[in-house]
Amino acid sequence: MQIRIITPVITEEVLAESKREFGAVARADTELSHVIIARGPASIESEYDAAMALPDTLRQVEKAQADGVDAVIINCASDPGLGAARELASIPVIGVAQAAFSLATVLAQKFSVVAILQRDIPDLDRMFRIYGVLDRVASVRVMNIPVLDLFGDREKTVRAMTDAALLALTQDRAEAITFDCTGLSGMAEDIKSNLAAEGFNVPVIDPVAASVKLAESLVELRLCHSKLTYPDPPRKKIIHP
Repeated sequence: MQIRIITPVITEEVLAESKREFGAVARADTELSHVIIARGPASIESEYDAAMALPDTLRQVEKAQADGVDAVIINCASDPGLGAARELASIPVIGVAQAAFSLATVLAQKFSVVAILQRDIPDLDRMFRIYGVLDRVASVRVMNIPVLDLFGDREKTVRAMTDAALLALTQDRAEAITFDCTGLSGMAEDIKSNLAAEGFNVPVIDPVAASVKLAESLVELRLCHSKLTYPDPPRKKIIHP
């Protein structure tokens, strides 16, 4: 099967990381292709950033379907444009946050999200409500490390994630952990080991891995989003930005 990974930023450096992270969890017979957008933000850390990324993200979704791929993953844990993309496409379109949250509800009664920035909380709260998981969320714990700084000191990032997760487990009664940035992918096993060393044997859900496995499963099961939920957009004149 062929899956297109659309990373909705203009930062070319993310492509190598994206190829490594998604390739590490995909099946051997899954062919991944990776693209970024031509116009938009360097990273997505706000509603404004997400809005700026939408036009080119949706163009890439249209192109992916035209190229004949079997599924699309939007590689940002804000799930920008997910509903609009599903209206455009008749192949599965996966949001990494929705995939991670859904898996968390299968594996635990309550889960917590480790967030990058304080300003992420309103966006997460909106997604919790839209995805119907608000009553399953124990907390959001914040690291306060900007997205573009995550790779500068990997050990510092892993420690900050671990500390935030420990607070969620000890103070908020969380039973599983996920995080709100695909830039943190590849660190889930380190976090899980650190938590186990503290006596917590809990799932640590990598949104990238969750999205890949969901995409592969939907393609294999020949399932796609409902066109009653996401009907095709009406045809009309649109002046594109």
